[in-house]
Amino acid sequence: MNRTETIEAVRVDGRGVWIDGRPRTLLCASLFYFRLPREQWRERLEQVRASGYTCVDVYLPWNFHESAPGNWSFEGRRDVAAFLDLAHETGLYVIARPGPYICSEWDGGALPAWLGLDPELRVRQNEPRYLERVTAWFDQVLPLLAGRQYPANGPVVMVQLENELDFFDCADRAGYVSALRDAALGHGITVPLIACSGQGDLAGATGDVAGVVPACNFYPADDSPDIEAEVRRYACLVAERGVPLLITETNRRHRTLRRLLASGAKLIAPYLQSSGWNFGYTPSTAGDNPATS
Repeated sequence: MNRTETIEAVRVDGRGVWIDGRPRTLLCASLFYFRLPREQWRERLEQVRASGYTCVDVYLPWNFHESAPGNWSFEGRRDVAAFLDLAHETGLYVIARPGPYICSEWDGGALPAWLGLDPELRVRQNEPRYLERVTAWFDQVLPLLAGRQYPANGPVVMVQLENELDFFDCADRAGYVSALRDAALGHGITVPLIACSGQGDLAGATGDVAGVVPACNFYPADDSPDIEAEVRRYACLVAERGVPLLITETNRRHRTLRRLLASGAKLIAPYLQSSGWNFGYTPSTAGDNPATS
């Protein structure tokens, strides 16, 4: 499978998400390998598929795999390659979200605590010391994703860079997101690259960088009469950029999901539709969130 064939297999434009030349509406459920015993992976994936979902979104937490500088682990519960292969066997697409920052109510948003040992390093910035560490992480994880892109040997149909950067005071958003994009392209990622906004600031999330599709995390009040109008407003904003409305996180109420689809969303991904547990000292200290469902 050459690069051109892979690009055409999965693409997005102002009309929607296209897989194998056909428009698709992706129904996506969160399922995180790091919150489940490995023995439960296949069963959970099969449950997601049986419930009607066609896709799972998967964070890859950096600090779960690099416990100390250069100390890498991708075995046992950390064998993300095996998890992706199981998703493929189950017939699910995957949206892979390697960060480097993931949030997910996870310790440090997956940024390793030892980054703080360097007083000159500034996280989530277009800053050489930080990007050097990010490059080391991407050098480990992006080849795993590149080798499992759809349709060549795997289920990965999109790769998310960063997470809700619009919430963070990034001094040079365009430079930072461009560096992440270039790293992904350099490792052979050819499926669409996306970046989600947490408060609707599409430029804040993507830096308006070419080749990075803005997506929205949208948590409305389920009984709000304004859901359709708000969703259509975002659909118009992304249409001006020539891309579809991708809702990468939202509520789990089925009636709300139906309203999002009816308003033009081409991807809906209720957050933590099928989850697990935070083991050990991995929960975020920002609040009490056991990440159970």
